[in-house]
Amino acid sequence: MGGVFSSIKHVYVDLSAVISEISQTKQSFDALVSRVSTSILPVPNPSKSFWQEDPPFPNLVDVQSPNLPATADVVIIGSGISGASVAYALFKQSHKNANSASPPKVVVLEARSLCSGATGRNGGHIKFSPYLEYAGLKARFGAKNAKKLVAFQIRHLAVLLDLVHKSEKLEISEVREVQTVDTFTDEKKWNDAKRMVQDLRQDAPDLAEDIVVHEGIEACEELQIDPQHCYGIIAYKAGALWPYRFVTALYESLLSAYSSTFSIETNTPATEVRVNSDDPRRPFTIHTPRGKITATHVVHATDAFAANLLPGLKGKIFPMRGHMTAQEPGTLFPKLDGSRSWSLIHKRGFDYITQRPGAGGELMAGGGVVQSPEKGVDEFGIWRDDKSSYSIAAYLHGLLPTIFGAHNWGADNGTRVKMAWTGCMGFTPDLLPYVGILDPKITQRKAPSPTKEGKQPAEWISAGFQGEGMVLAWLSGIAVGLMLVGGENEVFEEAPGIPGGKISEWLPQEFVCSKRRVNGASVSDLAMLL
Repeated sequence: MGGVFSSIKHVYVDLSAVISEISQTKQSFDALVSRVSTSILPVPNPSKSFWQEDPPFPNLVDVQSPNLPATADVVIIGSGISGASVAYALFKQSHKNANSASPPKVVVLEARSLCSGATGRNGGHIKFSPYLEYAGLKARFGAKNAKKLVAFQIRHLAVLLDLVHKSEKLEISEVREVQTVDTFTDEKKWNDAKRMVQDLRQDAPDLAEDIVVHEGIEACEELQIDPQHCYGIIAYKAGALWPYRFVTALYESLLSAYSSTFSIETNTPATEVRVNSDDPRRPFTIHTPRGKITATHVVHATDAFAANLLPGLKGKIFPMRGHMTAQEPGTLFPKLDGSRSWSLIHKRGFDYITQRPGAGGELMAGGGVVQSPEKGVDEFGIWRDDKSSYSIAAYLHGLLPTIFGAHNWGADNGTRVKMAWTGCMGFTPDLLPYVGILDPKITQRKAPSPTKEGKQPAEWISAGFQGEGMVLAWLSGIAVGLMLVGGENEVFEEAPGIPGGKISEWLPQEFVCSKRRVNGASVSDLAMLL
């Protein structure tokens, strides 16, 4: 469900259609505000995701210690890609820190089974559309900052490929480079997109060097899209992966290497965080149904659900329910071995598709949000991933043969839709993630005192990825982990999955979760942005 949902890129395409509906009726808007401000914990019985079938490490699905650890240096709440990247940075860089004699003691808390949230339920894309992204960000932040924001997202593919290629255990995650094709079914959207490509080429040719604009019917036929639904195609390099396997393989590797200082506690929701002034070394007490843990630092990596433990973020981070399917390709569908992905950009809304490599070749198709009864408005603020929208599900069931055309699809190969599921994507009002240390005015908890060594215990966040976690969450989590190890001004050594240099050189300043930014955020801002 990530696909192309992020700040001003295909959010520009999709949310503009969704949010425009809000102003039409006060009742819809009031209901939306109520939903996004009333957070709940993840439901215990989510719909089953294709990605979670046949887990490669079945012993990790519901892993937990016989007894909940009583203490930790760092408690990470959330076991998706963001939480995994924080843990990875902590362990990989801590031994290089002169002030660290041994690896930190880290505990990951997960409310349900391992990686059962957005990461284990998304579309499998490592993708965003740089020309759409740049156009919106340039208007908001200027060309210089827009280039840095786009470069941050582009960097994810190379970083993840490098990490996987240097770790045999991660090869099962199917991380790969693909040709991605943005297919435009609306003439105005097509003409707008071509102008955006020209703007990016003029301002930042290095960010547009692999973009190819394909005009006309011949291009649609060449790329196996039914010409009657295609005004043109923009192709460029992107990536794809099996997200659940990537994260669980990474956790298995970390548990093997750091078994004495690392534990994962699934089916253990964090229900409350308190500050205990009696223990300056571990001032945070995290409450769970299995007991309490005291910790020096707490990292909130639960994306849409972060507001459950951060009162100052209620209404400032919230879910949108996304729909995904795994479908069998038709008998005539081209054998691409997972080398291509697609976005279908319509007058209203968009859809996204990847194909798995290998014999199965399942097409992972999601989107359709504006097909809901309230044209997408009713999908915001839905905190449950155990149900689906009938109209969106029906739309996705019929999408693929239509867009590819009978001559490219052929007959259905058995039961076309193998699985269908939903997931909750975390959104912020300004469509940018929250990353970094949290002001006590956001946590609404007393700031702990510094330790005797002069270190400041704190709460941190890496969340709010607008459904674009695969091009935002990894490096956001890495940044938080590095800040915990050494600080923003330290020069870090480059390592697999970790950029070298100072964090500020590659992490956009716009992601910082400042009190000022949070105070100024309102769900109604989405309409103005779009």
